[in-house]
Amino acid sequence: MKHKALILAVLMGLAACKHTVHDSGCISLYTGLAQYQPNDLDAGKLDTIHHLFTANGISMDHLNFIAYFSDTVKDSSGTPIFSQWVNASLVFNGLPVFSSYLSWNFHNGVLFSPNNLNPHYADPEPDSTGHQTLSALRSLFFKGYEAALYTGHSPYRSKTLGRPGIYYHDSCLQATLGYIDASWPPNSSTTFGNKLLKAWLVRPVNAIPGPMFRGPAPAVFVIDGTGQAWCSYPLIPGAPILFDDGVPVPVD
Repeated sequence: MKHKALILAVLMGLAACKHTVHDSGCISLYTGLAQYQPNDLDAGKLDTIHHLFTANGISMDHLNFIAYFSDTVKDSSGTPIFSQWVNASLVFNGLPVFSSYLSWNFHNGVLFSPNNLNPHYADPEPDSTGHQTLSALRSLFFKGYEAALYTGHSPYRSKTLGRPGIYYHDSCLQATLGYIDASWPPNSSTTFGNKLLKAWLVRPVNAIPGPMFRGPAPAVFVIDGTGQAWCSYPLIPGAPILFDDGVPVPVD
């Protein structure tokens, strides 16, 4: 009986070791806009954008233009309209505004106001330095991620969850300083589109970049001044991404 108990204890110990994940402690600082704000505009498109904005009296301050496209459409009476669309992200004090995706529509060179619903932020404080250490940001990533993953119900759960501490602890993380809308933090009473907060975006380096930061890995935001951390999309490896139409897209 003693031998059986000893064998069982050894097997249980081996199983526990098998599920132990070494924390790599790896986190790097990313500075710049290109990774998160793709820009493939050529000089001709930029000239067109500048002409449209100047002619319509639209300020180009704090804008990072990312897309331009045009088409000829017809209104309800059949009259042709040359429609032009311009997309941009926001930049303040050299830092990106996360998930800012502004859009303007012009009809025959004139701003089409019904399609202009962009927020109008007051300039944030000029301090563009970060006040969180990289090691603190790594710890806050796991605090925010695991709090979201193991409490409540996440729509991204596609399988039985493993125990806390096994997801992404062996991964390198990347931290980027920027701004978020002040309405984003949990329980915020601030109205969307009025105020910006300086915050960190922390996520595994294999996350797909994009304006909405909805890639195959979780993203945690950390308020720079307070250290408040949260994760809106607590993905686990292999979970599907649910887009706005509700259709799950599997992640390899």
